[in-house]
Order: sequence, then structure tokens, then C-alpha cells
Amino acid sequence: MKTPLLAASAITLILSGAAHAQDNPANDDVLVLDTIMVTTPLRRETSLIRSTSSVSVLTAQDIERSAASDLPSLLRTVAGISTNGGMGSRAGVSIRGAKSSQTLILINGVNIKSATAGEGSVFNIPLDSIERIEVAKGAHSAQYGSDAIGGVINIITKSGANCGEDICTTLTTGISHPWGGHVGLRLDGTTQDGTTFSLGGRVIGTRGYNFTTPDNVATYEPDDDGFLQGSLDFRFDKELGWGAIYGAGTYARARTEYDDAGMWGGDAADNDLFSGKLGARIDHNEDWSSTIEFSGTLDAQTNFRKEIGYEDQFDSRRLGVLASTEKTFRIGEAAHTIVLGGEFIRESVDSSIAYEVTSRDLAAGFVQNSFELGALTVDAGLRYDHNEQFGDATTYNIGSSYELVPGLVARASYGTGFRAPTFNDLYYPGWSNPDLQPEESRTFEVGLRWQPTNDTSFDVALYQTRLRNFFNPLAGGGLVNVDAARIRGVEASIAHRFNERWHTALALDWRDPADLTTGLDLLRQERFKASLELGFRPIEQLSLNATLIYGGKRDDIDPTTFMRTTVPSYTTLDMTAIYDYDDRTQFKLSVENLFDKDYSTSAGYRSPGRTINVDFTRTF
Repeated sequence: MKTPLLAASAITLILSGAAHAQDNPANDDVLVLDTIMVTTPLRRETSLIRSTSSVSVLTAQDIERSAASDLPSLLRTVAGISTNGGMGSRAGVSIRGAKSSQTLILINGVNIKSATAGEGSVFNIPLDSIERIEVAKGAHSAQYGSDAIGGVINIITKSGANCGEDICTTLTTGISHPWGGHVGLRLDGTTQDGTTFSLGGRVIGTRGYNFTTPDNVATYEPDDDGFLQGSLDFRFDKELGWGAIYGAGTYARARTEYDDAGMWGGDAADNDLFSGKLGARIDHNEDWSSTIEFSGTLDAQTNFRKEIGYEDQFDSRRLGVLASTEKTFRIGEAAHTIVLGGEFIRESVDSSIAYEVTSRDLAAGFVQNSFELGALTVDAGLRYDHNEQFGDATTYNIGSSYELVPGLVARASYGTGFRAPTFNDLYYPGWSNPDLQPEESRTFEVGLRWQPTNDTSFDVALYQTRLRNFFNPLAGGGLVNVDAARIRGVEASIAHRFNERWHTALALDWRDPADLTTGLDLLRQERFKASLELGFRPIEQLSLNATLIYGGKRDDIDPTTFMRTTVPSYTTLDMTAIYDYDDRTQFKLSVENLFDKDYSTSAGYRSPGRTINVDFTRTF
């Protein structure tokens, strides 16, 4: 009962503050709202408040004031996102009850999904390389193809634009408990010829914690599972008279330890992640531009156990080329923006496991049309995908938004999605089915976004997703397509800055993730989640932040008995204190799970306990 009461109190307080701001005579003048632009939902720049689908944005400021040590911990505060795992574990991230393999993870718009595991290595993406994160919820296969059933998480790395025309160097270092530390160096700026660039590298390591619980007898080992990672990232943008050239890349190599008491497999892994792209934009005129982009990704994992000489390897590679053209037509007060494009992708696998097929080609063509007339926006998209393994898939979406009054926008959308089977799904010996068909989805959503002032924003969405051809494992080995699942829910988020000292944000997520075949809940999906953030700046140099997170109970499979079980709910509190010694020097103290709550998000596996970080940042 405490959580709903807390949520209701917070909403009342925030809305009262917003109403006060509206009634203040000082606000009688016309208010010009900040325009936040996003690129993820339509693969082109659009206004966030006029978006026809639900989009959440985490800015560099959000990342800075968070106590999170890694990306999964940061994402769990976003309404609609579920995570499991801790630093160093191959964490799962999912949106709106879809599986993690049905959620598309991008770095700078490039798909980083493993063609074998079917998930992106989010644990291997360092936080201090990120400038912003855009989360587009709902089916977006009409824009991105396979895997965008639950939504898309686009991680945009640092651009170097914050230094303006100067070139600056930033050193970041710190220590953590459980014992570990990190050090990073970044060079940002703009060259004399106008090229904006960012180049960074860092090393992070921690003693870690024991991932498994003692009742997980199949894997439990009474030791800490450590993590060591080194990474590099770069990005550059160069505007030219005819358009622009740009590029970006991220590489990370990590050694992670994990538990396997059976002694038949590995207890450590080396993980490599690379994502990169190189592109050019050609401006034909002010209303027409074309883009060509080459990309490549690598997701490699080698599992080993030194004492018995065990080792296995899974290397997944993807090479792609994307070409598109965007043209805006204006007829009176109406504007049509049409995007035509196509892409070709080559996926390949190099593994110690004998796959029957080790490569496949994918080709796609798509068209999108956005119509704007006054307060009305209508987006529609159609995409055709051809996969040489399973055949064809056609997806589409249509959405509309209408600005009822300035700052208040209603929206509705409908979209279809699909997920192609991975190499593991099709060819892993003893646990696959070469006749699998793609998983499919249909999602409907209605929502309301309100931004009465630059200090207040509110968003609520009601959605339903129906899935068919779910991949289901058989007791004797193998996979089959089964019908069906239905996920429906309500999300709400509100943020308000009362004045220069106080701000707050609340996110609520109610969800009904039902397996229609069995009548039971889908696994590892909580029915309710809430996060409440409160920030206070007592003096100009010091900012304090607290985040309370409640995760409801969820169903899972007990790893020992293989019977369905319930993972209990939990509540954690994170704290940060940031002190700006001057405009170039910063100290940060952050504590995750302040009260050292012992909890799990997956049966038989522990989430991190209390984690303390002390950081120092200096810009030269």
C-alpha cells in the first residue's frame, strides 16, 4: 500500500507546483518551450513533443546525476524497461514485457545484436562514452526490421561539441567498493577546419560479487565474480559545402567471471564488442538530402575454465550498407516528408560449435511518409525484408499526434513487428529447429504528452501488444513456434523543476504480461515498477540526488527444480552527491542500493548489493 500512496502524493505535489507556475503573473507573457529533437523513432530528426510514439530520453545530465555503475542499472529507471544482471554479467534489457531478444539495441543507429545469442551486449558499453540515450517504445520494425518488437534503445556516443571551438582534455578516475576502480581520458573539440570530434578511452575493474544464490545448486560457487574492461570510442562530424561526412566507433573488451559448479563448462569469458559506421550526407537542396552509410559490428565471446582446459567460442559479425533519400514537399501550409531507403546486411558466425549454416544475407527496402498540417502530424511506414534463411517479412506502422493546445499533444499509433530466428535458434546442436518461423507482433498505443512549461513535463501511454509464433523450448531439446502472448499496460512519467534548487521525477509502469497458451504470466516480467527521483542543490557548487526504485514480483523458472517460481518484489535507494570545485573540476560520491538490499530479478541469481563509487573529473 505504501507505493501507490507515495506515487499519488508525488503526483499531487508536482501538479500543484505546475499549476502554481501557470498561475504566477510572471508567466503571463508568451512562453516559448524548448524543442527537444530525437532521431530514433523515424531514423531522422523529429520533435519529441510531436512524436506519434512513446519516446524517453536520458541526457548527459541524467547520466551524470545517476548513481548507476553500468548501463543496465541506468536503464532500469525508465518506465517500460526491465533489466536483470549486474556489472560484468550478460545482462538482459527488455521493453514493455517483450523478451530481451525482441528489443533492438543500437549504438549510433547501428544494430549490435549478436547473431547467435540474439541480444546486445549492453553490459559492455561504458557509461562515460554516452552523450544521450533515446528509447522508442512499441513496434518499430517498419523502420529497423527484425527485433524491434518491444522497442528500440539507441545509445548515442559523445560528439565533442560541448567544447565549442576549443579543444579540451578530460581526465576521470575513481575507486569503488566492492574493491575496484577506473580511469578514463577523453579529447573533445573542433579542429581549425571545422571538424567536431571526440576520442575517449577508459579501463574499469571490480572484484565483483557472487552472481548466484546458494539454492542454485547447479551453478553456485562461493566466490566473487570479477570484471575487467578496457574500451575506446571515437566520433567525428564534418560539415562541407555539399553536405557532410561522419563516422563513429566503439570497441570494448572485457573479462567476466561467473559461476558453474558443475565443472563441465567455463567459469570466465572474454567478451569483445565493436560497433562502427562511416557515412556521407549529400544536400541536393534545402528540402532534399541523401545518405549512404557503411557499418560493421562484432560480438565475440570465448568461454573458458583454465583448470580443465575448457574453451568454446562464439563470434558474430555483421556488415551492412544503408542508402536513403529524404525529400520534403510543401503544399500551402501542409508538408510531406518522404523517405525512401534500402539496406543490405551480411551476418556470419565463427564458432567452435559446428553450425549447419554460418552466414546469411538480408536485404530490405522501406518507405516512410510524414504529414504535418498545423497541429496535426501523421507518420506512416512500410518495410519489406528478405532473409535467405526463412523468406520474407512485411511490416508497417501508422501513427498520429495532435496538439490540442500549446504543449499538450495526444497521440495514437499501430504497428507490426517481427523477430528473425538467430543462428542458435536454427542450428545450435541439440537445441534448435531449422524450420522456425519469425516471431510476430501487433502493437496499439494511445498516449498524451504535456509540457506546460520548460520545467514541467508529463507523459502517459496505454498500450497492448499481441505476439504469435513465440519460440518455446521443448523439454527434450529443440524449439517450436507456439501461439500466443498478450502484453498490455500503462506507463506514466512526470518531471518538474520547482526552482533552481529542487527537482523531482516519477515513473510508473503497470503491466499484464500474459502467455495466452498457458494462461500464466510471461517470465521475468514484473507487473508493477516505480521510480521516484528527488534532487536538491543546497548551494551552487553542490547537488544531491536520491532515487527510490520499486520492482514488483515476477515469475521465473527455478534453475534447480525447473519449476515455475515467484521472484519477490524489492525496493532500493540510490544516492549521489556532486561537488563542482570550479567550472573544470568535479567530485562525485554515488551509492547504489544504499541499504544493501538482498534481492533478485532472476531466480537463482543475485543482484548487486551496496556499491560505492568516488569519482574525480578534471577538464584541461
